Amino acid sequence: MKIGLKWALIGLSGLFTRAYSQKSVTLTEILPKLKTHVAAADIEKSLQAKGFVLKPNPSSKSRVFSGIIDSTQVELLLRKTSRKGLVWGYRIVFLENESGWVNKRKNFERQAQIMSVVLEQSPANTIKTLPQYCKDKEALCFRDGVAKFQSSWYWNNAVQRIKTIDLLVNTNFELTIEITDNELETEVN
Repeated sequence: MKIGLKWALIGLSGLFTRAYSQKSVTLTEILPKLKTHVAAADIEKSLQAKGFVLKPNPSSKSRVFSGIIDSTQVELLLRKTSRKGLVWGYRIVFLENESGWVNKRKNFERQAQIMSVVLEQSPANTIKTLPQYCKDKEALCFRDGVAKFQSSWYWNNAVQRIKTIDLLVNTNFELTIEITDNELETEVN
């Protein structure tokens, strides 16, 4: 019995150490590090050095990390072209406990301002749609695709769009940042 208790305590201390070791980084710190068209192993090491913890994921083309950005728990999905391939995209989902459209909108506006400073430009395209009848039913309107709240930053070459960064409220009513290398995405799909 004593040995079982000892191992249980060791296991619990390991969990607490891991949870405590997660550092909070700011969006201005982490956003420039989320580069595409680079080796995924390099980015994974960089994320782990910033306090992100790799979560078990059966897919070889994506990796899921959990961490803290601006004192908010996030889930970061890293998408790769292949098992040991290049990074073609990211998705950061802010797992906030706040409910209500007013708080979501304030967080969206704050993140959009931060991203505009980091990306050194204003949003190229902003869509803010919340129909009047969605009052007190925001989550349902988002799931149905009626309501949208999105800002996009994008870069083009002479022929096509080469990179897109979107800040949006997704269908699960979560604030999300999506970074996509459009050239690599077309190669993958």
